Amino acid sequence: MPKAKPLSKQQILAAVNKTKSNRAAARYLGVSYIHYKKWAKNYEPTEEGYENLFEQHKNQSGKGIPKFLNGGKKAPAILDIIEGRVDPSHFDASKIKDKLIADGYLEECCSSCGFSERRVLDYKVPLIMNFKDGSKKNYKLDNVELLCYNCYFL
Repeated sequence: MPKAKPLSKQQILAAVNKTKSNRAAARYLGVSYIHYKKWAKNYEPTEEGYENLFEQHKNQSGKGIPKFLNGGKKAPAILDIIEGRVDPSHFDASKIKDKLIADGYLEECCSSCGFSERRVLDYKVPLIMNFKDGSKKNYKLDNVELLCYNCYFL
């Protein structure tokens, strides 16, 4: 097992200045959170009222940290999927549909009857993605259409 690398106060201060939380600082330095925590607790804080650098850089409320970092699946690269350069099977089909609508590739209405009435609860139009050739891996724009439930099941 490789020997753990020590972190200097200058490295930790540089990470603190570039990030908004201790976990992000550990990511910035390329070490585990526990390793970072061990070394950050060894150094004096730069501001009054804190025990150490670790306590000084705590961000328990998550201010300034985007919510997309908290997990979830990766957003699809929609242009690569449309042109067939990326295999869409490891992406969620509903996310691809939402991204196609959000980026303006597809209009949020039924391509057969023009239905575009929004639901009251989530304000989305209830549409199903239909593949004209039947292949759910072919997301080319001439193969994909959005249909309302009536048109889809007819």
